[in-house]
Amino acid sequence: MSSIPVDALHFGGLRMTESRVSYDKTRISGSTNVSYILHSKGGCMPGQQEIFTTNSRSAPGTNTPVKGNTITFAFVRERHIEKKPIIGVKFPKRNLDGFTYQEYLPHDDDTLDIAIKASYRQVFGNFFPMESERSIESERHLRNGDITIREFIRQLAKSPFYRSNYFDKVNQQRFIELSFKHLLGRPPLNQKEIIKHVEMIHQEGFEYHINYLIDSLEYEEAFGAFTVPFQRCWNSPCGSTTSSFVNTAALTRSFATSDNAIDKQKIPSREVVCASQLLHNLTSNQPYPIVIPHNTQRLALKEKQSEQIIEPKDFSV
Repeated sequence: MSSIPVDALHFGGLRMTESRVSYDKTRISGSTNVSYILHSKGGCMPGQQEIFTTNSRSAPGTNTPVKGNTITFAFVRERHIEKKPIIGVKFPKRNLDGFTYQEYLPHDDDTLDIAIKASYRQVFGNFFPMESERSIESERHLRNGDITIREFIRQLAKSPFYRSNYFDKVNQQRFIELSFKHLLGRPPLNQKEIIKHVEMIHQEGFEYHINYLIDSLEYEEAFGAFTVPFQRCWNSPCGSTTSSFVNTAALTRSFATSDNAIDKQKIPSREVVCASQLLHNLTSNQPYPIVIPHNTQRLALKEKQSEQIIEPKDFSV
């Protein structure tokens, strides 16, 4: 790490493990004491979370499946929240983990801008869309307090941009790897989990798979409704394995690489580029070692050589 300039390190190198990004405008949405200016001719309107967010009291649509729909997912999640669990990645016991507390998150415009940028980077795999490809309507609902960060993440994951780049143009193994990384902040645990979601996509479709991940209790316990997902296997959270760290490194490579470009690169030690980055790691007991970029290898070798070239000291009397 000593070979990396300090400015570059703070610009991106620390962002994989920095503190989480959270935003909550829904706490004050619907209040008659707060107004949100939408347009010079549109007047003012407070946020309406009940209209734009699915909950256990929402009316089901005509094509809503009876089993495993977003309303039943919301009901299970709401009953889980009533138990007041600690929200966030779990680590070995600390004094802050001994009680449940109410957390009030910021809702100013600066925090909104940071949360939107973090959401695009996380969900779109560091592949930023053009201005015309942004989900402007979803951003407006988030600013107005109509939806939470969770719903904003859901709408980004269901957007035509995400589906075009990470579902239509890759195989299902690669899509499941990326959806776990983008939405749950971790790689798949094993090939059995991959097979389960391949069957789910075949039977229920793309959007059901997205809803299943975002409405899961794992998502709720790790990020809650107001935190942007992040890669949570760079350190050692409770329940994580060493293979999750290795597979996270295989999926991420570097903070400046986009996910849509990784499977197009020639990977060292392999002649043929495989669309899936974890197929070998998940199906064998000997995963590939972590790939270190060539520039980093040269810098490390140069630094090591400079440390070895030391003039001998004369200890003669």
